[in-house]
Amino acid sequence: MDRLGKGQIAVLSNQTRQARDGSVDETISSFNFFVACLSNFFFFASLNAFTLLPLYIKTLGGTESQIGWIMGSYSLTAILGQPLAGALIDRFGRKRFILLGSALGMLASVGFAFSTHMDARFVLFRILQGIGYSTFYVANLTLVAEIVPSSRRGEAVGLFGISGLMTIALSPALGELMIYHAGFSAFFLAAAGAAAGCLLTSLAFRSLSSTPRGAISSDATFLIPSACILPPILLSLIFGLVSGAVFVFLPTYATQAGLARIGGFYVTYSVAAIGIRLTCGRLSDRWGRRRVILPALLLMGSGTLGLVWLTSPVGLLLVGTLTGMAHGLLFPALSAYTLDLAESQERGRSLSAFSTAMLLGNALASFIFGMVAEQFGYRPIYLVASGIAITTFLIYFASEDSLNTRVTS
Repeated sequence: MDRLGKGQIAVLSNQTRQARDGSVDETISSFNFFVACLSNFFFFASLNAFTLLPLYIKTLGGTESQIGWIMGSYSLTAILGQPLAGALIDRFGRKRFILLGSALGMLASVGFAFSTHMDARFVLFRILQGIGYSTFYVANLTLVAEIVPSSRRGEAVGLFGISGLMTIALSPALGELMIYHAGFSAFFLAAAGAAAGCLLTSLAFRSLSSTPRGAISSDATFLIPSACILPPILLSLIFGLVSGAVFVFLPTYATQAGLARIGGFYVTYSVAAIGIRLTCGRLSDRWGRRRVILPALLLMGSGTLGLVWLTSPVGLLLVGTLTGMAHGLLFPALSAYTLDLAESQERGRSLSAFSTAMLLGNALASFIFGMVAEQFGYRPIYLVASGIAITTFLIYFASEDSLNTRVTS
């Protein structure tokens, strides 16, 4: 009886220790998720403020062509840099690249604050921001994917993304006020302060391994993730192409359609995207990715099609609501779908390929639909873009085995 009692006590003690360790791990994961969201907010509060950079370039006498080169250098750097960033993040861990991205964002912002003449430094600082985005975003999102249970991956990515969505409206609005009252130098220093907040917040991550994860091969194959993630990559490209058509040409199209203000579109878009994530964030985890991605594609196609007949502010708000809901559903589900298919040792590469495809879609939208608008006007842009989204929906709807990933573990 004594032996049995001692054995039972040992078992109970072990179970108690395991329960305590599990509780500690869960607490650390929750804390790290909060830190990831907060650092994401600070980083994109800084980065999204630079949608106002063209105003400063014009103030210094810059031309539209210079604006295009300076602003485009960021996107080009992000497109080219993310595959390498993803591979290095898989090799060397997450935290150091989160810190690197934060530091580069802060450095670029400070550089702009002390640049009072147009020169090559503007392109250099935008390149630094592109590298900073590539390293920070991929590392932070990969980290989130690893610290949350796989059964709640879609919900976690959606909630995480809200911290960035909030800055789409906040940063330009607050930035305009600061420029008006304190000037551009103070505005850039405030952006640097937000990046510094990201850096300091990221230092608070707890119990993250910094051990190298494996060797890098001598050829370029280490940049390429497995072919199994091709379906979400293609869907990401379509998402970037269609959303790019909406965002790139909407300001000039709305003016041509007789709408003096389009701020309501961005507000409704952001509110719809955030609202759908808060209320329906777990749908792809519960129902499977297919049952969320397909309706989201249809929503995106329908909202984009509505721009063909845009005639009133109410119609613009409706389009903003539909496309915002599509974004709120589609991005987390596609991100989670990518992670479902990726091997654990290549999550960084997989997410970088996913993000690169979306950025490439945005860039192709500017180029392809720009030529369409020049030859045929704006309405055919949205007719073609909505047709692409709806056709993609029909193709995947007909493919019963596609997008059937559902995480239950």
